[in-house]
Amino acid sequence: MEFGGYAGNILHIHLTDGSVRKQPLDTDLIKSCIGGAGINTKLAHDLIPPNTGALSPKNAIIFGTGPFNGTFIPGASQTMSIYKSPLNGSFPQSNGGGNFSHFLKSSGYDHLVITGRSPYPVYLIIEDDNIKLQHASDIWGTDSYDTTDDLRRRHSPCSIIPIGPAGERQSAISVTQIDKGGTIGSGGLAAVMGSKNLKAIVARTGSRSIEVADPGRLQRLVQEILEKISTYHLRTEMMSGGAMAMTSDWIPPGIVARNSSEIIPYPPDINEIKKRFYELHKAGRKKIACATCPMSDKDRIDLPGGKTVYDTAVFMEMAAMTSSTALAYVNEGTTADKYALALRYYDEINRMGIDRVYSFQGLADFVITLYEDGIISKKDTGGLELDRSYDTLLKLVRMTAMREGFGSVLADGVVSAARKIGKGAHEHIQNVIKGQFIAFDPRMTGFLPMHFGMMVHPGRTLGVSAAMGAPSYSPGWPIGDMKKQAGRCGVPAADIERLFTGDSFNLGRLTRHAEDFFGVFNMLGQCHRLYISRFYSMDILADLYSAVTGIQVKGADLKQASSRMWKMWHELNSSTGFTRKDDEPPDIWFQPLRSPDREYDLYDYFLKRPLERKDIEGYLDEYYSERGW
Repeated sequence: MEFGGYAGNILHIHLTDGSVRKQPLDTDLIKSCIGGAGINTKLAHDLIPPNTGALSPKNAIIFGTGPFNGTFIPGASQTMSIYKSPLNGSFPQSNGGGNFSHFLKSSGYDHLVITGRSPYPVYLIIEDDNIKLQHASDIWGTDSYDTTDDLRRRHSPCSIIPIGPAGERQSAISVTQIDKGGTIGSGGLAAVMGSKNLKAIVARTGSRSIEVADPGRLQRLVQEILEKISTYHLRTEMMSGGAMAMTSDWIPPGIVARNSSEIIPYPPDINEIKKRFYELHKAGRKKIACATCPMSDKDRIDLPGGKTVYDTAVFMEMAAMTSSTALAYVNEGTTADKYALALRYYDEINRMGIDRVYSFQGLADFVITLYEDGIISKKDTGGLELDRSYDTLLKLVRMTAMREGFGSVLADGVVSAARKIGKGAHEHIQNVIKGQFIAFDPRMTGFLPMHFGMMVHPGRTLGVSAAMGAPSYSPGWPIGDMKKQAGRCGVPAADIERLFTGDSFNLGRLTRHAEDFFGVFNMLGQCHRLYISRFYSMDILADLYSAVTGIQVKGADLKQASSRMWKMWHELNSSTGFTRKDDEPPDIWFQPLRSPDREYDLYDYFLKRPLERKDIEGYLDEYYSERGW
């Protein structure tokens, strides 16, 4: 390979006839698209016609690595994916950690393209030039974790992307994990795998190593990063508590319920409950890390009775999930009992392969609210009483994954469910953009860059992209600190002065630059979780890329490449019919969110000014203008 950091090939698998083709990775493609999400997007543009059915054999599943994967750069673990989504017909991008990217590259492949449909269940094994499709009838029907364990026993050392029952039944709200830890595929990746009769992808350890252009320079750069990480003030606690060490206080005032119209407040002793949850979490936790990660943020939690739960959480997910599930649905028992039952639910939904964050939790609340309001009854649910109990929640998880009874109504998401229910149910859809629920209600926090990022993210809702160059997770950062953050993320000094004025900032325009920074991580194969990405700047990424590949670039060059990728990705989704209309905020945001003691209205980032729809539309105008769209 002409450049360091690349394995040098794209592997094409056609499941219908079992054919295998190795395509050399074009150097011009590297120069224009870098890798990971960049090359993935170009491949999707070239290989998947916009009108292709998501569950058609013609749809392609594309996995991609970046030039950092296979090196010892801290956090270089991400595998990117893109495909036509069965949830909404878009082209969503998704990424997950684990070891898959390193194992795939060790066999000589930077990207994997899967098309066609096998006539019977199979799993794919990749090991150097030895590419096999093995019968999977004996594991078809097993959950995603048991599938991973079984295939590890057969093929270790390896990395595995499996599907569970929801994917087998082609649920549009299905998702999966890499190695039980790296959640990937919001928007129905597992369903597309299921439509192809593909139970799993197994990447074994190959015989190839990744060469870098300047090992000495790379070693020096990595050592500097590791020194910063080693002195990070939260690292010691994270080694004990994982991501929950950073997020145990990231819990809202209560649980958003009743179709995003009310808050069920937490009990007065919530702080003591959170503290106890965290103690239980640390006591049962065994740390897990993705390839080259020095933080070990993922968890294996051993519960009393021998049950093991794996944390595939992102950011506040573990802390908020255990608290909200335990307090909303578990009405009896000690704090430890509530914690264990909440984790049981979390474990079940991951094993079944359902997207909890952006689909199922809001969907369950949606249909329960319809039931409470008398819009649907037991006649519609097949005799199931929809209440807000823990047992009902677990029943809905399994029924949805298995497409059993009322679960078959829910399996393809809220828009499909409303259509199947009829009775005007579609008029009650709230807090939904692009067919997915907005996981964090902006009325409780102020309108953060995270919320705007969820609106404009192509193909799906995801707020992380706007988090990369703006303070997305908490309101009220001082403007001076925000400017420093913007500079770290590659915003030129002249643009910083243009985007920040006085004691405020231009949210729509700043989001474009935050997305560009996020895009660079996804093109390089680099983790963007906040406790890893905080140690990187656009200039550091450029120095690392130059050392790895031998292609000498500046931060501005990477930023420009990312901007090209976002434009191509936006145009790819536009070709399927997505327009600016799909980026607009839901009406519910402009209605008060009620709790017993107060109402929450939508306010700006600084919680000083109430926002109306025209204000959000103004942010959209500025975002589109900054993008040149």
